[in-house]
Amino acid sequence: MLFRTIGFAVAALLASNGVVQAAFSSSSPNVMYYWGQNSAGGSSTQESLASYCEKNQVDVVLLSFLHIFNVGGLPGINLSNACETYFDGTTLLNCPSIGTDIKTCQSKGVKIVLSLGGAAGSYGFSSDAQGQTFAQTIWDMFGGGSAAKKPFGDAQIDGVDLDIEGGSSAGYAAFVTAVRSKFASNPNFLVGAAPQCPFPDAILGSVINSVGVDYVNVQFYNNYCSAVGNSFNFDTWANWATSTSPNKNVKVYFTIPGSTTAAGSGYAPMSTLKTIVPQLASKYPGVYGGVSVWDASQAFTNGNFASELYSLVKGSGGGGSPSTTKTSTTTTSSATKTSTTAAVPSNSSSTTTVAPTTSSSAATPTQTSSTCVSAGQTCTTSGQYVCTSGGAYAVCNHGKWSVTSCPSGTACITTSDGASIYCGYATGSNTCASVSSNEILRMTLGSTGRVIPKAYQASQVSAQLTVASADAESFELVLNARRVVDTPFQKQVTIEFTAPKNVKFTSVEDGSVRQTGSRVRIQAQNAYNESMSIVRTIKGSIGSGVFVAPNPVSMRFK
Repeated sequence: MLFRTIGFAVAALLASNGVVQAAFSSSSPNVMYYWGQNSAGGSSTQESLASYCEKNQVDVVLLSFLHIFNVGGLPGINLSNACETYFDGTTLLNCPSIGTDIKTCQSKGVKIVLSLGGAAGSYGFSSDAQGQTFAQTIWDMFGGGSAAKKPFGDAQIDGVDLDIEGGSSAGYAAFVTAVRSKFASNPNFLVGAAPQCPFPDAILGSVINSVGVDYVNVQFYNNYCSAVGNSFNFDTWANWATSTSPNKNVKVYFTIPGSTTAAGSGYAPMSTLKTIVPQLASKYPGVYGGVSVWDASQAFTNGNFASELYSLVKGSGGGGSPSTTKTSTTTTSSATKTSTTAAVPSNSSSTTTVAPTTSSSAATPTQTSSTCVSAGQTCTTSGQYVCTSGGAYAVCNHGKWSVTSCPSGTACITTSDGASIYCGYATGSNTCASVSSNEILRMTLGSTGRVIPKAYQASQVSAQLTVASADAESFELVLNARRVVDTPFQKQVTIEFTAPKNVKFTSVEDGSVRQTGSRVRIQAQNAYNESMSIVRTIKGSIGSGVFVAPNPVSMRFK
């Protein structure tokens, strides 16, 4: 009782100073970080697991990743430079220091969750029986089982996270049911999933519809539905949580990149997050679970991003208690990354359109009229492009709107930065209405008037093509391709498609582009020997008109 009284006194003292110790809460928003991959890439950008827990700015750490299942045998784990020692005669990591760190984190109330999957590696199940077998492996090696080789010693994990980037959905529901049974002695054991924001997720969609999970870390980046554009679809996931999920208490986390270099697209600067997070907490108090970040190495070297985010999420405006707002900040040796201010989305019943820009700065949102523009109407901003009725687009030319139809089969879509438009293959239709530059959650405040880019379905691959930016002369897009079978991409990935006549593809991140006439061939170098997904930024030029997306039926992956 004495220790308990002392504990209360310490807690009260911390609260009076605006600082509390981080700890997972099932009743208020949390901050999660993926840790282990050191995606920032520096020799000192990834700190030890315990050091992050000691910063009091994280409630859950997701160990990333167990990326090779090898059902029935020893699995494969990759934690980058955090652990590089193996059990003798095996390829299984032996990380006793991480086991010690796990216990340190848990002593501070921070949950440690093992994330399965990721972009790299080879994983998946062929049957429910394999899923059940693998649940036993997880219990034996990371729980209270009796495996001879335990990567983290006798430390036990607090949950599992399905970050399934590719493969089939077979066996995962059975795995979830079985792993809950194995860890039944821990009533607070967490099972989560990390679907991408296009709904439903190509792989995990059927899994989370059939078996209850405790949370979903919806990846709002590298896709058209990021928070910085006009198609942010948190509302869709919130509706799924309350109407479809078997667990009606499931929490939806707003998962974001920790810096501009953490993802191909979708990074939201703190100025934008300070508008978004309070609105999510206010609009979805029973569904919104907090913020999840990819990854610790990026966020904690991005100036004061991590400390400001924790204060935001845990403060009263972010859905937490005022007493949990932290006043301390963390200073890192890395320089603060400079970010442009994202275009501000509008209310969901409208289409935000702004003038395309050739500068590196994000465009300033321009308010549209209360109805769709029509040919001949007066306009004031020369060169401004807007989507209008019937899937067409309009451009302001010498004070008058000129309306042009998108090519057959395509419709006008807003770029993911919210600053321009393009013609792409989509479902839905635009609804034109006046907008407010003060409203950041265009698509979470209702779901009318939404144009959704169609996925590119090729043999054994599902891909999303997200046009990040475009102007009168150039474009930049992000191709996010995922295997939908259990065989991974290899060291080199070939992508072929037919380009519209007015578009020239010129460069790709980590690869080469060759375009002969309308035929495009991209050779993308895979950073891994095997991977279940691949994300690449592709750039090019526009000869006339606006960017037009490639025809989905022409897309091939080899």
